[in-house]
Amino acid sequence: MRKLSTSGVYRITEFARLAGVTVRALHHYDRLGLLKPSGRSDSGYRLYRDSDFARLEQIVVLKFLGLPLKQIGRLLKRESPLADTLRRQQHVLAEKRRQLDMAIHAIGEAERSVQSSREPDWDLFKTIVREIEMQNNSDWS
Repeated sequence: MRKLSTSGVYRITEFARLAGVTVRALHHYDRLGLLKPSGRSDSGYRLYRDSDFARLEQIVVLKFLGLPLKQIGRLLKRESPLADTLRRQQHVLAEKRRQLDMAIHAIGEAERSVQSSREPDWDLFKTIVREIEMQNNSDWS
C-alpha cells in the first residue's frame, strides 16, 4: 500500500483503492465495528489514517484464512486467543480438504465408469452429489 496523501488522511474512496478493497466492504466493517474510520470530515465523509491500514490488513488476512467476520471481531478485541483460533481453523480446512478429496475421488470413479461402459453407473453420480452437498452444507467456522 502506498501513501498518496501528504497529511496521511484519506477519504473512503481513496483508502479503499489504496488498500485493494471496496468501499462497500469498508462500510460493512464499520457497521460491524471491525474498522471504524479515524474521523469524519466537516461534510461527514469517513476519514482514514495510515494507522488504519494495519488494522485492515489484519482483517483481510484473517478473512483470507476463512474466518467469519464475527470471529475476526472477537480476535481483534482480544476476546479469543489467536493461536487457538488458528488451530481450529487449520482443523476445519483439513476436514474441508478431506471432503474435497472424497468428491474428487468419486468424480474419478464416475469418469472411469463412463469410459468403460455404455451406460454410466448413476450410483456413482449420486455419491458425487452427496459428497459435494456434505461439503457445501458443512459449517467451516
